Amino acid sequence: MARTRHLTIWWPVPSVFRAGPPSLPQILQIVAASLGLFACAGEGDHGAGSPFRAGASGAPPPLAVDAHLPDIQSDMSVEQGPPGLCLRPGSDVVRDAFCGKQPSTVGSLSELQQSLGISPDPYVLGAQAPELGEGEPTGVVLSGHSTALSGRLVSPINPRAFMLSSAAIMAYQRGVQQVEVAARDRQDGFFNFYLITFEQACNQRPQGCLPGDLYTPRIERAWRKVSVFDDEDLKNSPADCRQCHQRGSDAPILLMRELSSPWTHFFGPAFVLARDSEFPGISPGQLPADYHAAKGTEPYGGGPAEAIDYSLAILLEVAVGESQPLLFDASTIFAERWPQGDDGFSEQPQQSPTWQRAFKAFQRGESLALPFYAGRATDPDKQARLAEAYRSYREGGLAAEDLPDLSDIYPDDPLTRAEIGLQTVPGASPAEALIQACGSCHNDVLDQSISRARFSIALDRMDDADRARVIDRIKRATHERGVMPPPEARQLDDQARAALIEYLRQPERPTAENALLNRAAELGMAGAVQAAP
Repeated sequence: MARTRHLTIWWPVPSVFRAGPPSLPQILQIVAASLGLFACAGEGDHGAGSPFRAGASGAPPPLAVDAHLPDIQSDMSVEQGPPGLCLRPGSDVVRDAFCGKQPSTVGSLSELQQSLGISPDPYVLGAQAPELGEGEPTGVVLSGHSTALSGRLVSPINPRAFMLSSAAIMAYQRGVQQVEVAARDRQDGFFNFYLITFEQACNQRPQGCLPGDLYTPRIERAWRKVSVFDDEDLKNSPADCRQCHQRGSDAPILLMRELSSPWTHFFGPAFVLARDSEFPGISPGQLPADYHAAKGTEPYGGGPAEAIDYSLAILLEVAVGESQPLLFDASTIFAERWPQGDDGFSEQPQQSPTWQRAFKAFQRGESLALPFYAGRATDPDKQARLAEAYRSYREGGLAAEDLPDLSDIYPDDPLTRAEIGLQTVPGASPAEALIQACGSCHNDVLDQSISRARFSIALDRMDDADRARVIDRIKRATHERGVMPPPEARQLDDQARAALIEYLRQPERPTAENALLNRAAELGMAGAVQAAP
């Protein structure tokens, strides 16, 4: 069945809508303008003699950083010399900025955006650029929930921001000292993926960086020790871009799980809230209100404050394209959760068979997990308390040093946390927990030439020595280097961890479990959702 799009939920930019809701020509104009994204730009100088500090060829890649790992000096140490990415073929705005004879000096998020030609200003499209071809198409898209590696930090009060230019997309959220960039290569048209990391002054403190350093505007300025890594540098680390963006394909692609209205997890303009008031559940128009309840008019991600209220999901959809390996069917899932009868919508949400089928497919190792089924994945009470704390910080009643961790915003219920993507399903067998926690990285689909491939969830292929190494890493402290699963991945609770360690010590496993693990390893979560119940 063809997917139906509802034009009433296609969101505009503010300069178009000051006079009221959009007309169809205005909507089409905005979408047509956004088709200019990733137009080819001029050639740049990619000399290898750049003094910019980047991942040197052969140097150990960094671990990804999250809010619970404040001191990253040891992870950021790289050898001085020609940066590895500048020695490899490629022509894009990142190499223009950092591999030329006069590399950009980057000391803040805004300076990084300027160096890449990104202007996160929602006013560029629309009335200020009425004719196609005039001005540089740009856009800001915000999401309140994410399945990305940094997804556990993302919420309506700490959104994931996508900033689009004609040549690149930048993804950013506070709480982690890094920025992701996908830049269109001028030579082959594919995307090159980069991770840009930095430190702050707080990294030098004995206690490291606190939530007040990582979740406030402090994280967007006064950067130190800026480093850039491409996907080749990162391929054997937990920050590997390819494990999602090139799973089962010849070249990396951009990903967007939701390509249909109501774009459940994306921010929508404020006027959508009024239009959606008759609908149940959480609408995209409510997510900006969540943000403002905590942060008022505080700008976010280098853009103006107005960008919060005019996120435009269709811009990201147009840039990404409809050829996606896994989709969250927002309209179907909404209709199943809120069935409508003669008396209107159901008073209480129901289970979505479409979403549950996808979740079971993930548990079998057939596909990656979908985003959470509801528009708001957070715990309402936790979100309210954190919003109040942040308001107190903004108003001077709470010191930045006392700001709580904004990532502690999700429900404590183990099953809900598993559905969000934070941990394995409670009560899962050791084999099932192994698939859920480790199967997305340790399988047959991803690069088999790197050391990560020595550990496969198909345990009958591993010898005792390799299994012992895996056990050692599972037993490490949560944020110790090399711990498995890494902090970015689905976690094991204490009971599941102990059971998995004991399971790995067994020299043999039942035939049925070996068959389950081998099938999951072969599939590598690379497929679309299957029809099996």
